[in-house]
Amino acid sequence: MSSQTYTLMNYLIQCVEAVLIVVGNSLTLIAVKKTKSLNRIPTNVFIVSLATSDGIIGLLIPILISVKLLDSDQIWIGTTCLLHGPYFSMFSISLLTLLAIAIDRYHAVVNPLVYRQRMTLRKARIITVVIWIMMFGIITGSTCYFGIYNNVIQLKTRVLGLLFPKLLMTILKQLLILSPVLGNVVIYIIIYKNLKSKNKVGPSGNNHECCQNTSSKATKSYVRMMVLVLAYLITACIPYYIIDGIVKQKNSNSPSWLVYLLDVSIILFYSNSFMNPVIYSWKNRHFREAYKTIMICEQSFGGTREIRRISTRIDTSV
Repeated sequence: MSSQTYTLMNYLIQCVEAVLIVVGNSLTLIAVKKTKSLNRIPTNVFIVSLATSDGIIGLLIPILISVKLLDSDQIWIGTTCLLHGPYFSMFSISLLTLLAIAIDRYHAVVNPLVYRQRMTLRKARIITVVIWIMMFGIITGSTCYFGIYNNVIQLKTRVLGLLFPKLLMTILKQLLILSPVLGNVVIYIIIYKNLKSKNKVGPSGNNHECCQNTSSKATKSYVRMMVLVLAYLITACIPYYIIDGIVKQKNSNSPSWLVYLLDVSIILFYSNSFMNPVIYSWKNRHFREAYKTIMICEQSFGGTREIRRISTRIDTSV
């Protein structure tokens, strides 16, 4: 296989992934929008944010691939702010949103009664807006600054190389990515220990405890779902950032097998954005029923009534 054929096949796979990302996350957005009980749960505000950022990543992937195929420095400079900044911003928003979900689940498990009183849809939306404004501003702004300053003014080796050594920038980049992931891991370990200690106590048998147990089951379901999302995120992202860091340090001295391994890790990295809806449908019956209903509604009449009927069965106590 020639190198050109290999490159085209690699980019074709990435474009297929982009389609899956857009379709899967659009399905999640429609499910939460059209199913009343789903859009009344504060946690699902973060799910919508996660699906939106992943969906935008899917839309940007084919454009980024086109820029790579053109292989023009002038085009790259022009698209630094328009494409690369938003792309890295969306991924950073996804990571921080996952951290927000972990913190939300922590409070739901540790203080369930207080959580229901304090965590509202309005607060969840405010947190989401803050995450988007903060990460989009920081990541896009820094990407534009370093991209334009580095490529147009041509002072990388003379100034930026002294102020921001390549190894230091690589380490800072990895820490920026790993910090939210490690934060998620720590929080879910605490949640697991808390749930384990509650299971040892056992139910008391009265109605109040029965309601608490029902709510606890719903909370555990969301926790399991998000732990699986986090586990796949780690599986998909860690290999890419390790291999990408090695390749960038070696520059043109990287062996061909390492470059091929980097391409595989990029495909795995992109898959994280379309696997989330798959995990939702697998681990949460409410999302699964909503997905099925949406697809039925697209093919037959009376779908709105069916969505309302199914939505009434969803436990809003999560």
